[in-house]
Amino acid sequence: MIVAGKNDAPVWLTAEQAAVHCARGADIFEWASTDAGSVPDVVLGCAGDVPTTEVLAAVSILRKHLPELKIRVVNVVDLFRLQSNSQHSHGMTDAEYDTLFTSDRPVIFAYHGYPSLIHRLTYRRRNHRHMHVRGYLEEGTTTTPFDMLVLNKMDRFQLVIDTIDLTPGLRGSAADMLRADMISAQDRHRDWIRTYGEDLPEVLEWNWIPAVE
Repeated sequence: MIVAGKNDAPVWLTAEQAAVHCARGADIFEWASTDAGSVPDVVLGCAGDVPTTEVLAAVSILRKHLPELKIRVVNVVDLFRLQSNSQHSHGMTDAEYDTLFTSDRPVIFAYHGYPSLIHRLTYRRRNHRHMHVRGYLEEGTTTTPFDMLVLNKMDRFQLVIDTIDLTPGLRGSAADMLRADMISAQDRHRDWIRTYGEDLPEVLEWNWIPAVE
């Protein structure tokens, strides 16, 4: 079964790149990452179109305000790749998994379903204790798409907060100021949606414009 929306959606890869990416099932978005092939400070993982958009929006904020932070963005299109190859034919070896997600760095993973599924798929991995998943918490009713994300704590502002809270040694003046700004942005969103019944203009108009080339 294929479920597809009717609205325009961002295109992150060319057709050729997408074919390779889907064949791999999970890979690094090099163009969005800032680790330049080195060991990252933090990994932001995503599966699903909306979680991917939120992760990339969070990365654009982090790149602008914390340019020294080494971020790796990993996008997953085949969830079975997260399992061990001893458990599923699509699974990665531990070495392959660690190449993407590292063996000891914090991973903030945004997923369009229940967070428990990602934990079940990765519980045998060496880095599982550093896996932090944001997903569906059964919050929300008839509202806007972005408000659903805020209610379920998977919005871009929350992902930035998580990155600051979970990355060792990151807390400091610039990071703490950014964290406060993200909390203010969430509050501003709640006030805005109650007043106007639609998402913040900055959310509606956002597209990928990296702050650091």
